[in-house]
Amino acid sequence: MFKVRNVSFSYKDKVILDDINFSIEKGKFLSIIGPNGSGKTTLLNLLTGYLEKKSGSIEFLDKEIRNYSVEELSKNFAIISQNEDIKFPFTCLEIVMMGRNPFRERMKKLSEKDLDIVYKAMKITDTLKFSDSLITQISGGEFQRVILARALTQKPNILFLDEAFSAMDISQRIKALKIIKNLVIKEELTVVSIIHDLNLAYMFSDEVCVLKEGKLVALGSPNNIMTTEFINEVFDINVDRIENKGFLIMV
Repeated sequence: MFKVRNVSFSYKDKVILDDINFSIEKGKFLSIIGPNGSGKTTLLNLLTGYLEKKSGSIEFLDKEIRNYSVEELSKNFAIISQNEDIKFPFTCLEIVMMGRNPFRERMKKLSEKDLDIVYKAMKITDTLKFSDSLITQISGGEFQRVILARALTQKPNILFLDEAFSAMDISQRIKALKIIKNLVIKEELTVVSIIHDLNLAYMFSDEVCVLKEGKLVALGSPNNIMTTEFINEVFDINVDRIENKGFLIMV
């Protein structure tokens, strides 16, 4: 779906990303990991078209990303960031319904099909129970579940997550990622996610893209890439890998 070739990006005189090359396949969960300041969010913003690269090419479905209109991108991409903020007192239902805006005819109400998509998204995210609550009056974790429901209502080809569920406790975070992973498996949703928790990256990723100091230093399955030695080298920390009932725990 995505082809990233020789992509570099600079801010003023500082090189943020240098000669990045990789591809993203349809129906895969790709996690971007790396130390702070390694260029993770910049790379995600280049993929979504929010930033313009300095050099190289980024193709989505064999078409250069800059050649898509905002409307076309909104029909293909859903983005959830950790800094999402809504100041206006919409109900949670109204927020989720906004996910269908790219597909709605101007000045027309949502169709029965649209409303069915909204209902199903709220059901699987367990947000129906506060449909009538104001988005400004719910907890941070509940807020992020509503934003997830809105993203799923878009029925995107690609879901981008920028440390999206940081306000959730670990149990809710795992539940949210399980919902997304299930859609990856059953509906071939493609996910590109920045995850700082290495255990979650290992648990849910099909592939990990590792950045350090603006360079792509590794790309592959988490089982092959996330060795003790490699993680210690990239993050400059000492960790141990513990296998427990088929799961990897890094401590």
